[in-house]
Amino acid sequence: MERKGSAITIAAALSAILAPAVLTGCAGECTENRAALPHAAFYVGGDTSQKATVDSLSVRGIGAPGDSVLFEGTADNVYLPFRIDADTTRYIFASARKKPLARPDTVSFIYERILRLSTPECGASYYYRIDRITNTGTMIDSVVCPQGYVDNANIENLRIYFNPDMFPAAPGGPAEATVQTSDR
Repeated sequence: MERKGSAITIAAALSAILAPAVLTGCAGECTENRAALPHAAFYVGGDTSQKATVDSLSVRGIGAPGDSVLFEGTADNVYLPFRIDADTTRYIFASARKKPLARPDTVSFIYERILRLSTPECGASYYYRIDRITNTGTMIDSVVCPQGYVDNANIENLRIYFNPDMFPAAPGGPAEATVQTSDR
């Protein structure tokens, strides 16, 4: 019997502590992003002044339920959600274009998940401190996280530098893929 009384006392104490936090979390209006959603912008080579638009791009998660395709089409940026149940998230970047680079890239994000209270109105959310980013393949030169972390700010958190050979110049003409001058 004494055990049952202790369990009830602990449950009552936890309820008393958590109830105000839960009620406060629902009381106000949250105006900020509730989740840290990594936003990756594309660039040519290591040059942040040349944004890249990649056509025939496919981005697929590895190890996610169903390994579903996250994106297919033409883009100059993409959102890459990180797993909250693991410290690594991996994606495969591939292009249907067979010239000049046909080998897909695997990009691995290794990070520390940190749960933090944003505001009483918005509650808690994860943010990610990036430990390391690796990539294999021929399409992508490198991937960087300029801040070293991804939080819930609506900004470019990641930069993916595509191999300049992805954008070959046509004989006597401009590059095949769109290359834009960045305002950053």
